[in-house]
Amino acid sequence: MNYLIFRTDRIGDFLITSPLIKAIKRNDPKSIIYMVGSNKNEDFIRNYNLIDEVFVLKSNKIKDRFKLFLELRKKKFDHIIIADKKNRSIFLGIFLNSKNKIFNVSKKIHKIILKIFYKNIFLDNDNFQNQSTKDIFGKNCKCLTFDLKDEDFQYLKTNQFKNEYLHNDLLKLENLDFLILHYDEKWEIQNYSKSFKRAIDFTDININLEDFINFLSDLSKKTSKKIIITTGTIETKIIEEIKNSSNKINEFIYEINLNGTKGYLLISQNFFSVSHVISMSSLFISCHGAFTHIASNFNVTILDIIEKDKTVHYTKITSHMKNYKHLYRDNFLKLSKDIINNS
Repeated sequence: MNYLIFRTDRIGDFLITSPLIKAIKRNDPKSIIYMVGSNKNEDFIRNYNLIDEVFVLKSNKIKDRFKLFLELRKKKFDHIIIADKKNRSIFLGIFLNSKNKIFNVSKKIHKIILKIFYKNIFLDNDNFQNQSTKDIFGKNCKCLTFDLKDEDFQYLKTNQFKNEYLHNDLLKLENLDFLILHYDEKWEIQNYSKSFKRAIDFTDININLEDFINFLSDLSKKTSKKIIITTGTIETKIIEEIKNSSNKINEFIYEINLNGTKGYLLISQNFFSVSHVISMSSLFISCHGAFTHIASNFNVTILDIIEKDKTVHYTKITSHMKNYKHLYRDNFLKLSKDIINNS
Protein backbone atom coordinates (compact mmCIF):
# COMPACT_ATOMS: atom_id res chain seq x y z
CA MET A 1 0.00 0.00 0.00
CA ASN A 2 1.13 3.55 -0.76
CA TYR A 3 0.42 6.25 1.84
CA LEU A 4 0.69 10.02 1.36
CA ILE A 5 0.79 12.13 4.54
CA PHE A 6 0.74 15.95 4.64
CA ARG A 7 2.76 17.67 7.37
CA THR A 8 3.68 21.06 5.91
CA ASP A 9 4.55 22.79 9.17
CA ARG A 10 7.38 22.37 11.73
CA ILE A 11 9.50 19.56 13.16
CA GLY A 12 7.49 19.35 16.37
CA ASP A 13 4.28 18.97 14.38
CA PHE A 14 5.85 16.18 12.36
CA LEU A 15 6.91 14.42 15.57
CA ILE A 16 3.31 14.55 16.81
CA THR A 17 2.38 12.55 13.69
CA SER A 18 5.23 10.03 14.06
CA PRO A 19 3.21 7.49 16.13
CA LEU A 20 0.73 7.28 13.24
CA ILE A 21 3.61 6.67 10.82
CA LYS A 22 5.07 3.96 13.03
CA ALA A 23 1.65 2.32 13.37
CA ILE A 24 1.37 2.17 9.57
CA LYS A 25 4.80 0.52 9.24
CA ARG A 26 4.06 -1.89 12.10
CA ASN A 27 0.82 -3.07 10.52
CA ASP A 28 1.87 -2.80 6.88
CA PRO A 29 5.65 -3.48 6.79
CA LYS A 30 5.79 -3.40 3.00
CA SER A 31 4.04 -0.03 2.81
CA ILE A 32 5.60 2.93 1.03
CA ILE A 33 5.10 6.18 2.94
CA TYR A 34 5.36 9.47 1.07
CA MET A 35 5.49 12.67 3.11
CA VAL A 36 4.72 16.23 2.03
CA GLY A 37 6.86 18.43 4.25
CA SER A 38 8.01 22.04 4.43
CA ASN A 39 11.29 23.93 4.40
CA LYS A 40 11.17 23.88 8.22
CA ASN A 41 10.96 20.10 8.66
CA GLU A 42 12.49 18.78 5.43
CA ASP A 43 15.95 17.94 6.86
CA PHE A 44 14.49 15.98 9.75
CA ILE A 45 12.01 14.07 7.59
CA ARG A 46 14.72 13.08 5.10
CA ASN A 47 16.71 11.59 8.00
CA TYR A 48 13.70 9.76 9.44
CA ASN A 49 14.00 6.07 8.70
CA LEU A 50 10.27 5.32 8.33
CA ILE A 51 9.70 7.74 5.44
CA ASP A 52 10.37 6.41 1.96
CA GLU A 53 10.08 9.56 -0.15
CA VAL A 54 9.71 13.26 0.63
CA PHE A 55 7.99 16.03 -1.31
CA VAL A 56 8.46 19.61 -0.15
CA LEU A 57 6.05 22.51 -0.39
CA LYS A 58 8.61 25.29 -0.85
CA SER A 59 6.18 28.09 -0.08
CA ASN A 60 2.48 28.87 0.04
CA LYS A 61 2.64 30.65 -3.31
CA ILE A 62 0.25 29.39 -5.99
CA LYS A 63 3.09 28.44 -8.35
CA ASP A 64 4.76 26.26 -5.67
CA ARG A 65 1.48 24.60 -4.74
CA PHE A 66 0.74 23.88 -8.40
CA LYS A 67 4.25 22.50 -8.95
CA LEU A 68 3.81 20.18 -5.97
CA PHE A 69 0.41 19.10 -7.26
CA LEU A 70 1.92 18.10 -10.62
CA GLU A 71 4.63 16.08 -8.85
CA LEU A 72 2.10 14.27 -6.68
CA ARG A 73 -0.16 13.50 -9.65
CA LYS A 74 2.60 11.28 -11.06
CA LYS A 75 2.23 8.88 -8.09
CA LYS A 76 -0.54 6.49 -7.12
CA PHE A 77 -1.70 6.57 -3.50
CA ASP A 78 -3.96 4.07 -1.78
CA HIS A 79 -4.40 6.34 1.25
CA ILE A 80 -4.04 10.10 1.68
CA ILE A 81 -3.91 11.57 5.20
CA ILE A 82 -4.13 15.32 5.80
CA ALA A 83 -2.41 15.46 9.18
CA ASP A 84 -1.50 19.15 9.34
CA LYS A 85 -5.07 20.51 8.97
CA LYS A 86 -3.79 23.26 6.64
CA ASN A 87 -6.08 24.73 3.97
CA ARG A 88 -3.37 24.22 1.33
CA SER A 89 -3.09 20.52 2.20
CA ILE A 90 -6.85 19.99 2.28
CA PHE A 91 -7.14 21.63 -1.15
CA LEU A 92 -4.43 19.40 -2.66
CA GLY A 93 -5.91 16.32 -1.00
CA ILE A 94 -9.28 16.94 -2.62
CA PHE A 95 -7.83 16.97 -6.15
CA LEU A 96 -5.48 13.99 -5.79
CA ASN A 97 -6.68 10.49 -6.62
CA SER A 98 -6.95 7.93 -3.82
CA LYS A 99 -9.47 5.28 -2.78
CA ASN A 100 -9.25 6.37 0.87
CA LYS A 101 -8.85 9.94 2.11
CA ILE A 102 -8.58 11.00 5.75
CA PHE A 103 -8.98 14.68 6.57
CA ASN A 104 -7.98 16.11 9.95
CA VAL A 105 -9.42 19.62 10.15
CA SER A 106 -9.47 22.49 12.63
CA LYS A 107 -12.59 24.33 11.45
CA LYS A 108 -16.18 23.11 11.74
CA ILE A 109 -17.07 24.54 8.32
CA HIS A 110 -14.40 22.31 6.74
CA LYS A 111 -15.94 19.27 8.34
CA ILE A 112 -19.44 20.21 7.19
CA ILE A 113 -18.35 20.70 3.57
CA LEU A 114 -16.01 17.71 3.34
CA LYS A 115 -18.61 15.40 4.90
CA ILE A 116 -20.71 15.85 1.76
CA PHE A 117 -18.07 14.02 -0.28
CA TYR A 118 -15.94 12.02 2.19
CA LYS A 119 -16.61 9.95 5.30
CA ASN A 120 -13.33 10.15 7.24
CA ILE A 121 -13.30 13.70 8.60
CA PHE A 122 -11.96 14.46 12.09
CA LEU A 123 -12.40 17.86 13.71
CA ASP A 124 -9.56 19.04 15.93
CA ASN A 125 -11.02 21.87 17.95
CA ASP A 126 -10.24 23.18 21.42
CA ASN A 127 -13.95 23.04 22.26
CA PHE A 128 -13.61 19.24 22.25
CA GLN A 129 -11.26 18.93 25.20
CA ASN A 130 -11.42 15.12 25.20
CA GLN A 131 -10.15 14.98 21.61
CA SER A 132 -6.42 14.59 22.16
CA THR A 133 -3.97 14.08 19.33
CA LYS A 134 -3.70 10.46 20.44
CA ASP A 135 -7.50 10.12 20.15
CA ILE A 136 -7.61 11.65 16.69
CA PHE A 137 -4.74 9.64 15.22
CA GLY A 138 -6.22 6.57 16.85
CA LYS A 139 -9.35 7.23 14.79
CA ASN A 140 -7.18 7.73 11.72
CA CYS A 141 -5.73 4.27 12.32
CA LYS A 142 -9.22 2.77 12.62
CA CYS A 143 -9.91 4.10 9.12
CA LEU A 144 -6.85 2.16 8.00
CA THR A 145 -8.22 -0.96 9.77
CA PHE A 146 -5.69 -1.16 12.58
CA ASP A 147 -5.07 0.22 16.08
CA LEU A 148 -2.69 2.83 17.45
CA LYS A 149 -0.71 1.26 20.32
CA ASP A 150 1.43 2.69 23.13
CA GLU A 151 4.54 1.20 21.50
CA ASP A 152 3.98 3.49 18.52
CA PHE A 153 4.91 6.48 20.68
CA GLN A 154 8.50 5.21 20.84
CA TYR A 155 9.21 6.06 17.22
CA LEU A 156 12.91 6.93 17.50
CA LYS A 157 15.63 4.39 18.27
CA THR A 158 18.25 4.71 21.02
CA ASN A 159 21.44 6.23 19.55
CA GLN A 160 19.56 7.09 16.35
CA PHE A 161 21.32 10.46 16.24
CA LYS A 162 24.72 9.43 17.60
CA ASN A 163 26.43 9.75 14.22
CA GLU A 164 25.21 13.34 14.05
CA TYR A 165 26.60 14.28 17.48
CA LEU A 166 29.04 17.12 16.83
CA HIS A 167 30.61 17.84 20.21
CA ASN A 168 33.24 15.06 20.13
CA ASP A 169 31.90 13.85 23.47
CA LEU A 170 34.57 15.70 25.44
CA LEU A 171 32.19 15.70 28.38
CA LYS A 172 31.93 11.87 28.41
CA LEU A 173 28.16 12.13 28.77
CA GLU A 174 27.68 8.40 29.18
CA ASN A 175 29.39 8.72 32.59
CA LEU A 176 27.36 11.72 33.76
CA ASP A 177 24.03 12.01 35.57
CA PHE A 178 22.87 15.24 34.02
CA LEU A 179 19.81 17.30 33.31
CA ILE A 180 19.23 19.55 30.33
CA LEU A 181 17.81 23.02 30.34
CA HIS A 182 17.06 23.87 26.73
CA TYR A 183 17.30 27.64 26.34
CA ASP A 184 16.03 28.96 23.02
CA GLU A 185 14.23 32.07 21.79
CA LYS A 186 10.99 31.00 23.53
CA TRP A 187 12.45 32.17 26.86
CA GLU A 188 12.76 35.74 25.53
CA ILE A 189 9.58 37.31 24.16
CA GLN A 190 11.33 39.84 21.94
CA ASN A 191 13.22 37.06 20.14
CA TYR A 192 10.33 34.59 20.10
CA SER A 193 7.89 37.07 18.56
CA LYS A 194 10.23 37.53 15.57
CA SER A 195 9.57 33.96 14.45
CA PHE A 196 6.11 33.55 15.99
CA LYS A 197 4.12 36.79 15.94
CA ARG A 198 1.44 35.64 18.39
CA ALA A 199 4.13 35.16 21.04
CA ILE A 200 4.07 38.92 21.65
CA ASP A 201 0.99 38.24 23.81
CA PHE A 202 2.72 35.52 25.87
CA THR A 203 3.87 36.04 29.45
CA ASP A 204 7.30 37.67 29.58
CA ILE A 205 9.67 35.50 31.66
CA ASN A 206 12.08 38.44 31.96
CA ILE A 207 15.40 36.77 32.85
CA ASN A 208 18.65 38.43 33.86
CA LEU A 209 22.02 36.66 33.96
CA GLU A 210 22.64 36.90 37.72
CA ASP A 211 19.26 35.36 38.62
CA PHE A 212 19.73 32.69 35.93
CA ILE A 213 23.14 31.59 37.25
CA ASN A 214 21.86 31.53 40.84
CA PHE A 215 18.91 29.42 39.73
CA LEU A 216 21.15 26.93 37.88
CA SER A 217 23.36 26.63 40.96
CA ASP A 218 20.34 25.96 43.20
CA LEU A 219 18.94 23.48 40.66
CA SER A 220 22.21 21.55 40.57
CA LYS A 221 22.30 21.34 44.37
CA LYS A 222 18.63 20.30 44.60
CA THR A 223 18.91 17.53 41.99
CA SER A 224 22.58 16.52 42.51
CA LYS A 225 22.85 16.48 38.72
CA LYS A 226 25.25 18.16 36.36
CA ILE A 227 23.64 21.05 34.44
CA ILE A 228 23.91 21.13 30.66
CA ILE A 229 22.35 23.99 28.70
CA THR A 230 21.47 23.40 25.07
CA THR A 231 20.48 26.16 22.69
CA GLY A 232 18.32 26.87 19.69
CA THR A 233 19.43 28.30 16.36
CA ILE A 234 18.36 31.89 17.09
CA GLU A 235 20.71 34.04 19.17
CA THR A 236 19.43 35.04 22.63
CA LYS A 237 20.58 37.69 25.07
CA ILE A 238 21.22 35.33 28.00
CA ILE A 239 23.19 32.77 25.99
CA GLU A 240 25.44 35.49 24.57
CA GLU A 241 26.05 36.80 28.11
CA ILE A 242 26.88 33.30 29.35
CA LYS A 243 29.36 32.78 26.49
CA ASN A 244 31.07 36.08 27.30
CA SER A 245 31.46 35.18 30.98
CA SER A 246 32.39 31.48 30.66
CA ASN A 247 35.44 29.39 29.84
CA LYS A 248 35.42 28.40 26.17
CA ILE A 249 36.53 24.77 25.81
CA ASN A 250 36.06 24.63 22.05
CA GLU A 251 33.80 26.07 19.36
CA PHE A 252 30.76 24.26 20.76
CA ILE A 253 31.33 23.83 24.51
CA TYR A 254 31.60 26.40 27.30
CA GLU A 255 32.26 25.65 30.97
CA ILE A 256 30.07 27.74 33.27
CA ASN A 257 30.88 28.68 36.87
CA LEU A 258 27.67 28.06 38.85
CA ASN A 259 28.75 29.60 42.14
CA GLY A 260 31.46 27.01 42.72
CA THR A 261 30.11 24.09 40.70
CA LYS A 262 30.58 23.48 36.99
CA GLY A 263 27.92 23.49 34.33
CA TYR A 264 28.21 23.32 30.57
CA LEU A 265 26.76 25.23 27.67
CA LEU A 266 26.49 23.33 24.36
CA ILE A 267 26.11 25.56 21.33
CA SER A 268 23.79 23.78 18.93
CA GLN A 269 24.74 23.08 15.35
CA ASN A 270 21.82 20.89 14.39
CA PHE A 271 18.64 19.29 15.64
CA PHE A 272 20.08 15.78 15.64
CA SER A 273 23.01 16.61 17.89
CA VAL A 274 20.74 18.11 20.56
CA SER A 275 18.39 15.13 20.25
CA HIS A 276 21.25 12.73 21.00
CA VAL A 277 22.20 14.63 24.16
CA ILE A 278 18.56 14.72 25.30
CA SER A 279 18.28 10.95 24.88
CA MET A 280 21.09 10.50 27.43
CA SER A 281 19.71 12.90 30.06
CA SER A 282 17.55 12.16 33.11
CA LEU A 283 15.56 15.42 33.19
CA PHE A 284 14.60 17.83 30.41
CA ILE A 285 13.44 21.39 31.13
CA SER A 286 12.23 23.57 28.27
CA CYS A 287 9.60 25.89 26.91
CA HIS A 288 7.40 23.56 24.87
CA GLY A 289 8.76 22.66 21.44
CA ALA A 290 9.94 19.82 19.22
CA PHE A 291 12.49 18.65 21.78
CA THR A 292 9.71 18.03 24.29
CA HIS A 293 8.53 15.24 21.98
CA ILE A 294 12.09 13.95 21.54
CA ALA A 295 12.48 13.72 25.33
CA SER A 296 9.14 11.91 25.63
CA ASN A 297 10.18 9.36 23.01
CA PHE A 298 13.20 8.44 25.15
CA ASN A 299 11.18 8.41 28.41
CA VAL A 300 13.14 11.32 29.86
CA THR A 301 11.39 13.15 32.72
CA ILE A 302 10.00 16.42 31.37
CA LEU A 303 9.21 19.81 32.89
CA ASP A 304 7.40 21.58 30.06
CA ILE A 305 6.87 25.35 30.28
CA ILE A 306 3.66 26.50 28.57
CA GLU A 307 1.41 29.54 28.33
CA LYS A 308 -1.46 29.17 30.81
CA ASP A 309 -4.29 30.11 28.43
CA LYS A 310 -2.99 27.49 25.96
CA THR A 311 -3.35 24.64 28.46
CA VAL A 312 -6.09 22.85 26.50
CA HIS A 313 -3.99 22.85 23.33
CA TYR A 314 -0.85 21.54 25.03
CA THR A 315 -2.80 18.92 26.98
CA LYS A 316 -4.15 17.54 23.72
CA ILE A 317 -0.67 17.01 22.25
CA THR A 318 1.04 15.78 25.44
CA SER A 319 -1.62 13.59 27.07
CA HIS A 320 0.20 10.41 26.01
CA MET A 321 3.50 11.46 27.58
CA LYS A 322 4.86 9.65 30.63
CA ASN A 323 6.99 11.33 33.31
CA TYR A 324 5.60 14.65 32.11
CA LYS A 325 4.56 17.77 33.99
CA HIS A 326 3.79 21.23 32.68
CA LEU A 327 4.58 24.53 34.40
CA TYR A 328 3.16 27.90 33.45
CA ARG A 329 5.17 30.76 32.01
CA ASP A 330 5.68 33.41 34.69
CA ASN A 331 8.23 36.00 35.75
CA PHE A 332 11.54 34.24 36.24
CA LEU A 333 11.74 34.48 40.03
CA LYS A 334 8.40 32.67 40.31
CA LEU A 335 9.08 30.24 37.46
CA SER A 336 12.54 29.29 38.74
CA LYS A 337 11.06 28.36 42.13
CA ASP A 338 8.42 26.23 40.40
CA ILE A 339 11.12 24.41 38.42
CA ILE A 340 13.22 23.71 41.49
CA ASN A 341 10.23 22.56 43.54
CA ASN A 342 9.21 20.12 40.80
CA SER A 343 12.69 18.79 39.99
